[in-house]
Amino acid sequence: MTLRWYRRPRMVVLNPGSSVRDAARAIEQNRIGAVVVQDQGQVVGIVTDRDLAIRVLGSARDALSTKIADVMTERPVTLTLADSVAEAIDVMRERNVRRIPLVEGQRVVGIVTLDDLLLDEAAPLRDLAAIVQTQIAESHPATAGTPAWQRSAARATATLARFLNEVTAETGLADREQARGALDIVLGALVRRLTATEARDLIAQLPSLLQPDLQTLPAGPDKTVTAASIEDELARALDLDPAGAARVHAAVAGVIAGSISEGEAEDIRGQLPAELRALFRYREDFPLFV
Repeated sequence: MTLRWYRRPRMVVLNPGSSVRDAARAIEQNRIGAVVVQDQGQVVGIVTDRDLAIRVLGSARDALSTKIADVMTERPVTLTLADSVAEAIDVMRERNVRRIPLVEGQRVVGIVTLDDLLLDEAAPLRDLAAIVQTQIAESHPATAGTPAWQRSAARATATLARFLNEVTAETGLADREQARGALDIVLGALVRRLTATEARDLIAQLPSLLQPDLQTLPAGPDKTVTAASIEDELARALDLDPAGAARVHAAVAGVIAGSISEGEAEDIRGQLPAELRALFRYREDFPLFV
């Protein structure tokens, strides 16, 4: 689905020299959450109701004398009407934004917002929830003043910890160290069993700290990977009997399937033999790991 549905016949656009009171009035009168700022036919900024609250009221600035240029977010990311909803979701998550102006050439012709995507059910709820979770983490008071790379590293570590907690709980293994061992075995086998393209798609949806090792595995599909070969490896590594290895295999496969999008899970199932396909079932009740 492209973003052409979010073309707006009438856009609220102000210039950088307008006052922040003008922006506040535009937001209130049009019942919108942001105003696009354009100069000489080119998008140069965006100012949101949150910007006005924090950068104007919070800093005790005068609403009449303060210009939009002083409080706007400069050079906002933009997309075109030909871009897809999936691209918009990726940008919102990566850039920590909820609104993206849409342009033709350099002129703004629309805007897509997270609220739009939610109301239109334009994407899986899990994908949209990922945006919200990322933005909550970014805005948490405990991270104030922390460098972005440190926040990113902390999020990555916390995400992997939640993932391993889920594996530990589902498998009944003694601790996270055993859970990580089981996860590495099952994930490594799964990545090798898929085509290179499908393996890349799977890896991209997993916690970032798991990705580097998986990306070094040989390209598949390796058809020697079977349920029996995976369970033999689990039994040897974790000192399990055959029944225990089969139980752990099924539990880990379920966590993996539940942690990615439904569409990706179905694509993977389409490449697996029946014995593995039966274990790899998407479940909506699993938490989202981003």
